This record gives sequence, C-alpha cells and structure tokens, in this order.
Amino acid sequence: MYRLPTQFDASASRQDLAAAGGGSTSTTCSSCVVTLLGTSVLSAVVLGRLDPVAPAANSSEAHATAVPVDTGTGIHAPQPPPLPEPPLAAEPDRPETASASATPTVPTAGLSRTSRVLLGLFALPLAAIGGGIFMSTSNPIFGLFVAVGLYLGIYALVYERAGRSLGRGIGIAIGLLLGLFAVGALEMMLWLSVLK
Repeated sequence: MYRLPTQFDASASRQDLAAAGGGSTSTTCSSCVVTLLGTSVLSAVVLGRLDPVAPAANSSEAHATAVPVDTGTGIHAPQPPPLPEPPLAAEPDRPETASASATPTVPTAGLSRTSRVLLGLFALPLAAIGGGIFMSTSNPIFGLFVAVGLYLGIYALVYERAGRSLGRGIGIAIGLLLGLFAVGALEMMLWLSVLK
C-alpha cells in the first residue's frame, strides 16, 4: 500500500515543486514587477499621446438648414431655425467680457498632458489599491471586479474628457489588461519550466 509522505519526511521532499528554491521567488517577483511597470509606462504613453478633440465652434450653424416638417394636413412648413444664443453682456468694470463677446472662443476640452500621463502611470496601482480594499473587506471576486472597473473607468474618464469615444477607451484598456495577463502567464510558464 502506498503511504502519502508528510511534510516532516525528508526523503519525500519535492524541490522541483517548491516556490522558494535558490532565490526563484525574488526573481519571479521582480519579473512580475517589471511587467507591471512596463504596463504602467505603456498606459502612460497611450494616454499621454491622446490629443483632445476640440468641439465644433458653433453647433447651431451646422444645423441651420431648413428641414420640412410634416404637420399631417398636407402643408409642408419649413422647420424654424434654432434660436440664436444671447450675447454676453459687457460689464463696464470688466473689459475682458467686452472683448470676449466680440470674438467667440472655443472651450478647450480634456485633461492636460501631464494629468493624462500621471493617470496612465498610476492606473494599475490605483486599481490595485481600490480592488485590494474591497478584497480585504468583502469578497475577493468583488474586489477583482472593482479593480478592473477602476482601471476601465480611468480610461473612460480620460477618453470622455478628450472628446473621444468611450468604447474605444474601454477597448484599449481591456486590450492592455489582456496583454498584461498574457505576459504574466508566459512569465509563469517560463519560470515553471526553468524550475523543473
């Protein structure tokens, strides 16, 4: 009959399955840190290169064409043009309002490049901290959902502020996360093959 070895039996030791043999844990840990840092830098580059799209100068001018409206009586009346926006009243003690009403300004949308780069660098740590808080206080699966949601939310925020498609930002974030998981799985397979 076969007897299962206990942890105290020195002859039954399986060093090929041990995680901490000859510094392999620190090497594996450092390679995982390098992968996470690489993903953070790549995220910072992606978000840093994202240029905000300026909104249209005057959206009412783009829709100024007359469209016939069917009233059901057989008479087609043109749709009335949109109401013009009221001009800003110039205040006598603030001369900048007088010049602002003369020339229309286009508001700048989006975050600054520095803010986007910092959000890209710290997207993974912020997601890990947020997910870790929920992992420690409640269910670990819920914490994982919170971490992924925070990461996707950061990308959605930056893309929304830049005037871009939210779907594109979330898709890029999902692609980066899948790439991170794939590289992490390859690293683990490499280290397990080296340890055998």
